[in-house]
Amino acid sequence: MKENIERIVYYDGVCGLCDGFVELLVKLDKKKKLKFSSLQGKSGKSLLNKLNLDLEEFDTVLFKVNDQVYTKSTAVFKIINSIGGIIKLFLVFNLLPRRFNDWIYSKVAKNRFKIFGKLDKCDISKFNKPGQFID
Repeated sequence: MKENIERIVYYDGVCGLCDGFVELLVKLDKKKKLKFSSLQGKSGKSLLNKLNLDLEEFDTVLFKVNDQVYTKSTAVFKIINSIGGIIKLFLVFNLLPRRFNDWIYSKVAKNRFKIFGKLDKCDISKFNKPGQFID
């Protein structure tokens, strides 16, 4: 029986770290459980607006599972858990307090462009995964 769960990863489309994370997820998501949308896209901006989050500063990945939206470290752990495989080893960090994980997440997010670079634009065509990318 096919599960009827919608899982969408919303990410900063011009962030080098986010781009690399999405690339890794696409490779690891063998069952194609995840869909993707940049926060700069139409559906990303719509979700940000609905959540009353900044439409210009993207300091978190969002993970939407049906009608539930997760942010920061919780989003990352939920994403990892949903695709399974060897990457689930990282779930050991979920044993740490969420406040601590979110603090680390925020520090990395604040410095992500300095460390991982900034792309000129979001280019989903490189993934060549029709139907997996919303916008």
